[in-house]
Amino acid sequence: MNEQGRKEQYSDEIDLYELLLVLKKRLKLIVAVSFIGLLIGGLVAFLSPDIYQARATLWVDSLIGQSVIERFKTSDSKTSFIIPLGQTKSPEVNNLSLSILNSLEFKKKVLDRLIKQYGEKENILNLTKSINKGQGDIVFKAEIDKKTGSINLISEQKDKKFAEDILRYAIDEFEKELGKTSQTYAEAISTQKEKIKNNKNFILSVIEQPTSLDSPVKPKRKLIIAVAGISALFSGIFLAFVAEWWNNVRARRKN
Repeated sequence: MNEQGRKEQYSDEIDLYELLLVLKKRLKLIVAVSFIGLLIGGLVAFLSPDIYQARATLWVDSLIGQSVIERFKTSDSKTSFIIPLGQTKSPEVNNLSLSILNSLEFKKKVLDRLIKQYGEKENILNLTKSINKGQGDIVFKAEIDKKTGSINLISEQKDKKFAEDILRYAIDEFEKELGKTSQTYAEAISTQKEKIKNNKNFILSVIEQPTSLDSPVKPKRKLIIAVAGISALFSGIFLAFVAEWWNNVRARRKN
């Protein structure tokens, strides 16, 4: 190794040592910033309200052909799952179910039922505002279990019973909507009025009734505190180097 290379290596070692000296010199600043970050993270974690999750599992069978379903499927249905259902073995049944359950109009009907039971309380009014903003998932959301093909309903609220009631009313309203849709399909494939009245083209099965978890799903307090602590530590180190750099700039200006 030539002399210039040794000087560069020596310079690098000196720089690393100087960095360690800066950290030692600004240790109080780093500790202070880390403590403040942990304090803020702890306040956010423990002052945030507990959010409980209620879940229900549904299964929808269809007794009509896929070609008829495709004629009447909603235009906003974007989900496609290749899952056998009932006699049709068609993903269109799940598409239809999701388009009903996740529509804002359907969720407004569920909220109307809640208002009749609870009255216009603050939590219901907040949900109404969310729906008016197009944020329907705050009330509940419906999704397909890719393994089983069942429909999962999920609601996350501050009160466990309230979350369960949302799903109960959602299931009740969903059964009514399926009845209306069955009537529409029946009219499309039959002209016999008596047959239409008795025709039930969609069968809803509730595999799991609405139940809520005993422990809240949010906030994740340990995760919040850990992230706050790590972020504060790195912020403290960054501020330590900034403070040292600014101190050196001022010293050079004086000289």
